[in-house]
Amino acid sequence: GCQADAARDYAQHIPVRVIAHMLGVPAADEEMFTNWAVRILQEGFNDLQKSLDAIIETLEYFGARVDERAALPVDQRPDDLITLLVETEIDGEPLDRRHLLGTCFLLLLAGIDTTWSAIGSSLWHLAQHPEDHQRLLDDPAVMPFALEEFLRAYAPVTMARLVAKDNDFHGCPMKQDDWVLLPFPAANRDPKKYEDPDTFIVDREENRHAAFGLGIHRCLGSN
Repeated sequence: GCQADAARDYAQHIPVRVIAHMLGVPAADEEMFTNWAVRILQEGFNDLQKSLDAIIETLEYFGARVDERAALPVDQRPDDLITLLVETEIDGEPLDRRHLLGTCFLLLLAGIDTTWSAIGSSLWHLAQHPEDHQRLLDDPAVMPFALEEFLRAYAPVTMARLVAKDNDFHGCPMKQDDWVLLPFPAANRDPKKYEDPDTFIVDREENRHAAFGLGIHRCLGSN
């Protein structure tokens, strides 16, 4: 029979197409978006220049799309997210260009990489746990709980923050302006917060996980 890579051939395409549709940019540009995401978020760690080049390309692309919307009469603009951003005002003032392009950039990059990782991890789990796969087939009502448990167990984000002031955290010295990594997957396996935290429970009912972050910077996509 034929074989496919579920991550590359399936999961990787879904968020790119959805975000492109929301922003109102051509689906034909999918390969370009994927290329930018890979260069910025995956290859950028080893090749900063490659990442910076891709960032510039992304911002130039969105700059052109914003200008296209702005040049059209209001009643002829497409009904999409870029038009919404172009027409949005805060305290009577339109968004400045940096804010506009930054929002498009963030939606594309943050929406793509996290989501294809989460879908890929979920498929990977189901491939190794036929009992969970069967449960979802037999009882589709469990799916909302399973989705939250996939996010808890395989949270796709680790966020970096700067230390605000010198601190000694359980014997680990942290100095002001040090970088720290806050792995959401670790928070999601906190034994004080979750019963049996290292076990994937497909119908876990109480599941206030931190996969989308916490506080004022909680992920826009969680809604």
